[in-house]
Amino acid sequence: MNKNYRDFSSVGLLAILLSSPAIALAQTSEDRQASASAPDKDKSLEAGGRLDLVCGGAGTANKTTVLTGNSSSTYSGSGGFVTGSTNATVYGTRQQGFGDQVALFIENGEGRVRMPRAMLPVFRGGEDGWFKLGDIEVKENEITATVRVNFINNPKLRVDRYTGAISISGKAGDYSGQCQRFVPEETERQF
Repeated sequence: MNKNYRDFSSVGLLAILLSSPAIALAQTSEDRQASASAPDKDKSLEAGGRLDLVCGGAGTANKTTVLTGNSSSTYSGSGGFVTGSTNATVYGTRQQGFGDQVALFIENGEGRVRMPRAMLPVFRGGEDGWFKLGDIEVKENEITATVRVNFINNPKLRVDRYTGAISISGKAGDYSGQCQRFVPEETERQF
């Protein structure tokens, strides 16, 4: 297996690429140097090591609801004939339950997370479903950060380092689940 390539599919499952001559040829000398100087897998997160987590869980997403109503009436009397109509549109929110998988990694004080799709707004940043983490704090018992979804939506992320519990909470909803450490080089594919 090629240890230099890591990726998660759109549903958050790991896809490890098999070594092949085409991949080996595509690897540049810069890639080889980067892999030679890659951080030690046993290095702690505080010492600049890499932490990969895969988390399963559920939550509720806040979704916009639009209701439109029309009314018309006619009045006829001794004073004459009157007709009227009214249109109304009401915007609100509703909560929608969901189950999803979250993946995240932190390395050298930077990190990214793959958020549950149900919690993502229409207008968002990110790259291939991954969102940058900001304000990362790695403490003895927890990791906290903000997820940079867009300029007005920055949910709070918290991972308990002892229990593996994860929570993401923000304008778009809430998510909670359980995380497992994921080591790409040591993980076998399921199929």
